[in-house]
Amino acid sequence: MAHPIRRFFLASLLLFVMCVPAKSRIVDRIVAKVNETIITLSDLKREVRVIKLEHPEKFKSVDINNPNALHFFLQQMISTVLIDNELKRIGRGVSDREVNAAYHSILKKNGMTVKQFEKFLKDHGLTLSEYREALKERLERLRFFDLVIKGNITITDDQVKAYYEKHKNEFRGGEKVRIAQIFVPIPPDLPSDKRLERQNLIMRIEAELYKGEPFDTVLNEYSNNPLVQASGDLGWFKRKDLMKPIADTAFKLKKGAVSDVIETKSGFHIIKVLDIEREKAHDFRDAKARIQRILYQKESEKRLDEWLKNARKKASIEIML
Repeated sequence: MAHPIRRFFLASLLLFVMCVPAKSRIVDRIVAKVNETIITLSDLKREVRVIKLEHPEKFKSVDINNPNALHFFLQQMISTVLIDNELKRIGRGVSDREVNAAYHSILKKNGMTVKQFEKFLKDHGLTLSEYREALKERLERLRFFDLVIKGNITITDDQVKAYYEKHKNEFRGGEKVRIAQIFVPIPPDLPSDKRLERQNLIMRIEAELYKGEPFDTVLNEYSNNPLVQASGDLGWFKRKDLMKPIADTAFKLKKGAVSDVIETKSGFHIIKVLDIEREKAHDFRDAKARIQRILYQKESEKRLDEWLKNARKKASIEIML
C-alpha cells in the first residue's frame, strides 16, 4: 500500500495549489530545518490552511492546532523543501512569462477578474504576490516531476498483458437488472401467528400469478393492502446492490419473467424482471490503454517514493515540533 504522505504529495504535484513562498516567511518558532532551509510554525500553519482550501473534501475538518495534523503536514513540507533544493541544483527554473500564462489561465478557468481573485486570496489569508510566487514554485515542481520522476518510464507489452491476466475480473462485462416487486415484510419481532398470516398472503398472490394474472394487475390489486409493499419499478440494480437471494434469482430470469416467492431475512418477495442490460466485456485490446495509464501511474508513484527516501537520507533534517 502506498504511503499516505507520498500519495498525497503526488496528488498535490498535479495541481496548482496556493503554497506560501519561503521568501515571505515571518521569523517565529522554528519547527524544522532541512539542510539550510528553515520551516517556521507560521509557515506550517499557513500550509495547512492552503491544503484545507485546495482539498476541502479531505481536510476541511482538520484542526490547524492539532499536533498530529501538524506533524503530518510538516512531513509534506519537508518533501517540498527537498524538491525545491533539487530544482535549484539542476537549474531548471520557470520564466515570468510562463507564470503569467498560468495565472491568466486560472483566472479564465474560474471566471474571475483580477480584483475578484485578489479578494478570494485575501479571504484565505494570501496576497496576490504570494500566490504568483507560489505559482512559480508549483510550475517548477511540475517540471521537476516531468524531468526527474516521469522521464524515461517505459511500460512494456509484457507488463500490460501480465496485469490484464491478473486483473481479468476488472475487465469483465457487468450486467444490471430493472425490477418490479411485490413485497410482504416480516418484522423481526413478529409473532408466529402473524408471520403465518403474511406467508399465506404471499402464497395467495403467487397463486394468482400462476393462474396467469398479469403481474401489473396483481400488483395493483394488492397495492392498497397495508401488509403489502408493491413497487411497479424499483429501478436498475447491479448484483452487488441486491440481497443475495434476490440477486441470485433476478440474474437468472429472462426479461419479462416473474419469480417464485423469494424468502429473505426481511420478508417475502416476488419480483418481475422489467429489463436487463449487459455491458460489453473489455478484451485485452480494449483494456490496453487503460492498463498502460494504471501502470504508468504506479511506476511514477514508486519513483517519487524512492527519490524522496534517498533525498531524505542525504539531507540534514532536524524536526523541532
